[in-house]
Amino acid sequence: GHLAPAADMAFSQEAMSESFYMSNMSPQRPAFNRGVWQKLESTVRRFAINEESITVITGGIFIEDEEPIYIGINKVRVPEFFYKVILDETPPRKMIAFILPNKGSKKQLDKFVVSVDDVEEATGLDFFAEIKNGEGAKLESEINATQWGL
Repeated sequence: GHLAPAADMAFSQEAMSESFYMSNMSPQRPAFNRGVWQKLESTVRRFAINEESITVITGGIFIEDEEPIYIGINKVRVPEFFYKVILDETPPRKMIAFILPNKGSKKQLDKFVVSVDDVEEATGLDFFAEIKNGEGAKLESEINATQWGL
């Protein structure tokens, strides 16, 4: 599956072609990719249309306590979870994050909303470190799906 959806690259043939690079791919179970993940991609696309400027960061989460699953002759590891972290730069700034298990689900997207701090803890990454002051800490700790229309 794509990390940055090909459908978001329709503005340019070059961007569309580049969205098929392996660096933009990650092993996703079909029920996940064609279901809840596709729903999240459409929702994030709506965020991008409704807001003036958003930043989206996406990736896989590997759980060390789990028995890893590998695919292909190159033994590519399959992530147990995927995340999306979104920053809306349109004043007033807001953030939302999602962690979804790499499997099919009929749950509503708001059931997967977590804080950015939760994603940072799961990944070991520090998102939006450039937002210094207390605003960044406050935004990263909040869980507020309703301000995003969820």
